[in-house]
Amino acid sequence: MLTEILLFIVGIVVSTFGTLIGFGGGVFMVPILIILFQFPIELAIGTAMTALLPAALVSSFFNFREKSIDYVVASLLQFPAMVGTVIGAFLVAYTPVLQMQILFSVFVLAVGVYMLGTYKQEQKRQRGMMYRLNRMPTSFIRKNHPKHLAYRLNGGLMALFGLCTGTMAGLFGIGGGFLQTPIMIRAFRIPSQIAISTSLFILVITSLSGISSHYWLGHINWDKSLPLMLAFAIGALLGKAVRSRNNATQQSSERLIGIGLVLAGMSVMVHIFLKYDF
Repeated sequence: MLTEILLFIVGIVVSTFGTLIGFGGGVFMVPILIILFQFPIELAIGTAMTALLPAALVSSFFNFREKSIDYVVASLLQFPAMVGTVIGAFLVAYTPVLQMQILFSVFVLAVGVYMLGTYKQEQKRQRGMMYRLNRMPTSFIRKNHPKHLAYRLNGGLMALFGLCTGTMAGLFGIGGGFLQTPIMIRAFRIPSQIAISTSLFILVITSLSGISSHYWLGHINWDKSLPLMLAFAIGALLGKAVRSRNNATQQSSERLIGIGLVLAGMSVMVHIFLKYDF
């Protein structure tokens, strides 16, 4: 009974933080389930995937009411990502996955440290390669009238990014969702509120497909998953309440995302060591 209570509390904490930064929390939960609660790795992944769905649904419900989800961005990212997942799965047979996973986790840590070190710096609008790429053909202006926001997107570049994150998800088996929010903010200059809301909406689709796959593979134990699903739903409500109360700025959002990336990089590294029995 004590284990179930502790798991419930940990689930609420992870979901609250995941909702604040738009990652969902799955990348943190898998190593926690394996290390602290002695879950087999397949069961840990399946359980974490089921827990993400109610949290993503709760968050997306409130974000839908606030009109902060960009469905065009979600479509440009998600559909190519689905193709990329298949490509990544095939690349596993021809790629030294372990070495690439280690490099990838180091890369995520480096990006997190970079965001923590530069979140206070004022971003110049007309500077850098991404600024010029976003103004190439297939670019267009997106306007969010309820939030009084406008930003420029390059549809082709966004679709390519979705393909890359999907390929990483299929290749590494760790998901590429936790890279979507920071890259949307830093590379594509999408306002943090829109980026976080859109990323959580995409999580609804990815978690549904993930749950289906893990269910057929027998990686879901509903006795263990249902309490965690409830915990993640409560955490999503708390995360939304905290974000609304604090009225998070772009800088504070980037700082939290930087912390999340550092933790995600460490989680991925732990996941690798557990998966390959180092």
